[in-house]
Amino acid sequence: MKTIPEDGGRPVAWDPCRPIHLVVNNADAPPGAEQLIREAVESVHSVTGLHFVIEGATTETPMGGRGPVATSRHGDRWSPALLAWTEPAVVHDLQGDVAGFAGPVSAPYLTASQQHWVSGTVNLDGPQFRALLQTLDGWSAARAIIMHEPGHLVGLTHVPVKDQLMYQSNVGQRAFGLSDREGLRQLGLGPCFTS
Repeated sequence: MKTIPEDGGRPVAWDPCRPIHLVVNNADAPPGAEQLIREAVESVHSVTGLHFVIEGATTETPMGGRGPVATSRHGDRWSPALLAWTEPAVVHDLQGDVAGFAGPVSAPYLTASQQHWVSGTVNLDGPQFRALLQTLDGWSAARAIIMHEPGHLVGLTHVPVKDQLMYQSNVGQRAFGLSDREGLRQLGLGPCFTS
């Protein structure tokens, strides 16, 4: 999603020396949601080496402009990334056939080389996933779509090639392609910022 020209074009990445914490709003979760999330983040972990910690459920609602810190809710730390099972009436970017969208949030920084991701959001359309899970290949299709979103959360953008999972629409991909995997691998090689 973002590179640092001043640092040789290195991608902005998460600190590989600290886990990515997630909280989950299950307000509109489909059956099997917890297992789907676990399988999706394990797929991202297996390629990036980045560790995920699913802290549990939250009542935090999805909203635009979520910052890296919310002391009143999460204490004196980087806010865990929010994964929200929601619907288009709540998150308007889920209108139409958009099943999900996600993105990371950067830490404040003084110099370009200090840039790194510390939080983020994943929004998933619960009603659309419930319908998808009723289909013959529903579980595999749902897991693939959910894998795509943590791909964004760790810093990958869409690619223009249809046989990659990070293509803007899922047209039958069920696993990360070679280019997806290379991008994810690079995003797992960021510098440590943990003291």
